[in-house]
Amino acid sequence: MNQIQKSVILVAGAAGLQGGAVVTALIAKGNFAIRAIVRDKNSKASQALAAKQVEVVEATFDDLAGLTKAAQGATGVFSVQMGSHPGNKGEETRHANNLVLAAKAAGVQQFVHTSVARAGEQEHFVDWDKGRWEPLYWQEKTAAIEAVKAAGFPYWTILKPPYLMENLLPPRDAVMFPMMAQGKLNTPIASDTKVDWLTGQDIGRFATEAFTHPAKFNHKELSLVGDKLTMAEVAEALSAVIGKRFEATSLTEEEAVSSGLFNWGIEPYIWQNVEGYRIDPQEAAGYGIQPESLQAFLESHKSYLKALYAGLA
Repeated sequence: MNQIQKSVILVAGAAGLQGGAVVTALIAKGNFAIRAIVRDKNSKASQALAAKQVEVVEATFDDLAGLTKAAQGATGVFSVQMGSHPGNKGEETRHANNLVLAAKAAGVQQFVHTSVARAGEQEHFVDWDKGRWEPLYWQEKTAAIEAVKAAGFPYWTILKPPYLMENLLPPRDAVMFPMMAQGKLNTPIASDTKVDWLTGQDIGRFATEAFTHPAKFNHKELSLVGDKLTMAEVAEALSAVIGKRFEATSLTEEEAVSSGLFNWGIEPYIWQNVEGYRIDPQEAAGYGIQPESLQAFLESHKSYLKALYAGLA
């Protein structure tokens, strides 16, 4: 009996959080063959993917010919790029464009791209005209989205997550919440600001559903949210699951700057107070997926977290 030919999905960032979540969800679905773009086929991450029967193909986002070759025979592409900052100006836009061009040249029918909630709305942000809120970040996110939408794919979907719950785990916690190792969530986020949260795994689940039901997700820009919590509520959830004391403190802008803790600056935290992601949970409610709550996310990492914070009071 001939084996049924599975549709091939090409996954960018397969060794990272979001791309890795897509790989996991696609494997769980069982209906797809998976091909991953990697920098080094011999790396541990690449070998781990190969052990899961994922085809690994070496290419970089700056290698248009390599990307096009990787996309040959694929029916769908999952796209994710690193966010921009002054040190890599133009890189995110260039990388997104190259992946789009490669997919088009290879005849890919469906393109699923992950961005960030409120990308494209930045010109309406308070004080945008004064140069606030890291303009480069938002402009390049928007440019990537527009490249996908303008390419003419028969099917495209844009996923727009907010803060990822994985920011509470190493190694991201050291950057986002520099005193978390001491049980302190000290940030410039105001005490009454509700932050929108989502798990990386839910990005994988939504992307996989989009590949499974292309027409249902076609021409959709979906902002996704699993929980809306103040930092005090986050601390309470951590305390309840881990059994150690976590405390949230809201710093003033001056305190945050003088602390020297925030290597990437404090604007993203202040933006939460002034603008925020403002995601309506009903926006993605009709797509068959119930995003995970922070409590459930922490419970799923309970053993690891309890060991990690065993030394806390």
